[in-house]
Amino acid sequence: MGGLFGGGSRAPQKSEADKAAERRAAAAQERAEERAAAQERSEMQAAQARRRVRRTGGMRILFSPARREGPGGGQYTKLGGD
Repeated sequence: MGGLFGGGSRAPQKSEADKAAERRAAAAQERAEERAAAQERSEMQAAQARRRVRRTGGMRILFSPARREGPGGGQYTKLGGD
């Protein structure tokens, strides 16, 4: 009973099953955090790779064989030359 000063009763003791469930939940939480960190890391690497491709892709496109041949694949008309 609460008594005069509201002391209340003691909290029930946790059983071994409750303790084991808490440990499993903590382990699952830890694994979820690790997965989230790994996913964030991979997303950051993918973003960096996209930026790297954008930086270097311009020169690759300029010197590509398709660019050297020009539009039309080497077909010339009277208006442009021979």
